[in-house]
Amino acid sequence: MKKTLLAAALIVGFAGVAQAETSVTMYGILDTGYGYSNAKFDKNGVVIKSTASGLRGDGVFNGNRWGVRGSEDLGNGLRAIFNLEAGFDIGNGKQAQSSSTTNSDRLFGRQAWLGLASDNWGTLTMGRQYNVGTATTYANNMGVSMGDMDKTFGGLGLGNRMDNSFKYMTPSFSGFQFGVAYGNEVTTVNRVETAAGTAGFGANNGDRSNWVSTGLKYANGPINVAASYDRASNTLDNATTNWTITGSYDFEVVKLALGFGQDRYGKLGWGNQSGSVANANTPLGAYSLGNDFKSSNYYVGLSAPVGTGTLAATWNRSSSNLDDADKWGDDAKAQNIYHLNYSYPLSKRTKVYAYGSYGTGIAYIDGLKAREAGIGLNHQF
Repeated sequence: MKKTLLAAALIVGFAGVAQAETSVTMYGILDTGYGYSNAKFDKNGVVIKSTASGLRGDGVFNGNRWGVRGSEDLGNGLRAIFNLEAGFDIGNGKQAQSSSTTNSDRLFGRQAWLGLASDNWGTLTMGRQYNVGTATTYANNMGVSMGDMDKTFGGLGLGNRMDNSFKYMTPSFSGFQFGVAYGNEVTTVNRVETAAGTAGFGANNGDRSNWVSTGLKYANGPINVAASYDRASNTLDNATTNWTITGSYDFEVVKLALGFGQDRYGKLGWGNQSGSVANANTPLGAYSLGNDFKSSNYYVGLSAPVGTGTLAATWNRSSSNLDDADKWGDDAKAQNIYHLNYSYPLSKRTKVYAYGSYGTGIAYIDGLKAREAGIGLNHQF
C-alpha cells in the first residue's frame, strides 16, 4: 500500500513538473453584431453612393481569430516560444488576411512564428509577425472600424504584418524597451552564362523587397511613450517610410492618448484594410508611391469610465501634398475621421458595445465622405 501511494505521488509530481515546464494554450476572440455603413462622393455634379448593412462578420473591437501559443522552459531563464493565429469572418466562416489571390492559401494569416525568449537577453522570433510599430503604439485603437489608427497612420496598422521576418525585442530596462525587425521577399533568379555574357530570364528576374521596422517604448505607471520607424523597399525607385510618436497618460478620471507621424512614398498597409470603408483607401496605392508623396498624421484619443462601462472618442487626421498642382490639384483633401464608442462588460470575457464614425476626405479624395454605426458582442476565450 505504501509503495502504491509513493508511486502515485511520484507520477503526480512528474506530471506537475512537465506542466510547469511546457505549456500550450488555445485562445481566441469572437466579435460580431449589426453594422451600417455608407460612402458618398459628391463633387462637380457627380454623385456616387454605396451603402451596406447587416452582420459584421469581420469584427469591430477586435478582428475574429483563434490561435495556439506555447512555451517550453529550456533552463537558465531561456524558453522556446511559438504563436500560430488565424483570422476568420464569423459571418461566413471564411479565412481572413487572405483576400488577394497570392495570399488565398494562408492558414495562419494573423501570426505564425517561432522563437526564443530570455529573461536577461530578450526575445527573438521568426516568421510572420507584427511590425515593431504595432507592438509599441499607445493609443485607443478600435480593431477594424473606420476609427482605428490604421485608416490614417501608415506604420501602425493592425494589418502590418511582416512575412519572412526576424524580430528582436529587448527586456524592459526601468520601463524602456527597444525592438528591431527585418523581413524580405526574394524572387528566384534564373541566369544563363554563355561566352557572350550573362543574362537573366523568367518572371521578375530577381526583384527584391525588404522591410526594416524599429521602435522604442517607455512605460511607467500612468505614462506611456513610444516612437517607431518603418522602411519598406520594393521594385520602385523610392522606399515607403513611416515614423510615428505616440503617448498616453492615465488621469484615472480620463485617459488621454496622442500621436503624430509622417509617411513618404506611400502608406504601409493601405490597400489591404478591413472595415466599412476598406475599398475607399485602395486607390491611394495607385498614385501615392510616386510624385514624392508625403502625409502628416495626427491622432487624439480620450477614454473615460461611465458607469461600469467605458466611453471612448477619437479623432484621426491626415493631410498630404496631393493637393499640389502637379499631383491631384483641387481634387485632393485632408482626411478627417471622428469616432465614438461605448463598451459595457457583461463579464471579464464578454462585453457589448455601440459605435459610430464619420469621415471626410477619405483616401484624400475631395468630396468622398463615409459613415458607420452599429452594435455588437465581443467574447474572448
